[in-house]
Amino acid sequence: MNDRFEATNFEEVEEALKQYNNFHDDYIAGIEIKFENYKGLDADGRSTGIGNADKTIILTVNTYPYGKDHEQFVNVELKDVKSFEISSLPEDNGANPGPDWGIFDMTILPDKPERNDFNCEINFVYGDSKFIVICSKIVFHKQVS
Repeated sequence: MNDRFEATNFEEVEEALKQYNNFHDDYIAGIEIKFENYKGLDADGRSTGIGNADKTIILTVNTYPYGKDHEQFVNVELKDVKSFEISSLPEDNGANPGPDWGIFDMTILPDKPERNDFNCEINFVYGDSKFIVICSKIVFHKQVS
């Protein structure tokens, strides 16, 4: 895979995730949420605010967090975000009351075929913590050191 790969359909997303073993046992080293083009006005002349902004979520994932060469990062850009949610429930035994950002796996499924959107779900190592994003474009970009 190239250093930068833009997935245009579900099959390409699946292939990209295979390259990274669905990010199993990796961790999120950073998260950035960008709101752009939000200074618009609606038909009544009211500010639309960030509700109608172009949203992009960029996850920086350490794809090799163990061993000697432990810093190999990939940016996963989730573009044209329709919705996102981070949920975190403590485990029954009370340990780790939130996500530790260690990834158990990442799955991406088609959301609504008529819109060609993706439903991206990241399940974290502990508890029922997860991150769910509905978006229309996904870009994988290896960071070169």
